[in-house]
Amino acid sequence: MPIVFGELVIDPGKGVLIVGASGCGKSSLLRAIAGLWHSGSGRIIQPEAKEMLFLPQRPYMLLGSLRSQLLYPLREQEIADEELLRLLEKVNLPDLAARFDGLDAELDWAKVLSVGEQQRIAFARVLLSAPRYAILDEATSALDIANENSLYRQLAASGTTLISVGYRPSILKYHPQVLELTGDGGWQLYAASDYRFDREAPAE
Repeated sequence: MPIVFGELVIDPGKGVLIVGASGCGKSSLLRAIAGLWHSGSGRIIQPEAKEMLFLPQRPYMLLGSLRSQLLYPLREQEIADEELLRLLEKVNLPDLAARFDGLDAELDWAKVLSVGEQQRIAFARVLLSAPRYAILDEATSALDIANENSLYRQLAASGTTLISVGYRPSILKYHPQVLELTGDGGWQLYAASDYRFDREAPAE
């Protein structure tokens, strides 16, 4: 099922990078698409919640074990330790479990992990749950280009359709389309191959 908002249709496999000046509504639009924001007017048609996963800039870290961080939101699923350790390697956290005495260590993860590590945990969740759509709100803002490319490349290869807000030109290649918001309620859709980031000044 595609995601439809207004006149724009996002079909599976036709991901979109959303850009625009700071304060123009990019994050609000993402939250509305994900079903987390219900103010305003207009129509959005979206798949079931289980087919989408939303990654904010500051990931949600629940209280519990490292295992539960990786399994969220599918906490009842049973995954072998070896698979979870391989998953940590994929997101460039190969020593994380050993550093904290294993997958069942219970800590305040929002305090003991850096934001960059938390963002990689969030990507691990997407790789494990394999949703139809991943909705990413500056989800790699604390990562360097190498880690960002690795994570986006793996998500793109998994078949998950990406809907992202971001300012780095490096993620453009993972989205077939670019939606530029003008800040006055207007928008323009471009093929990624036709879009140049110098159309706008990145927000700090």
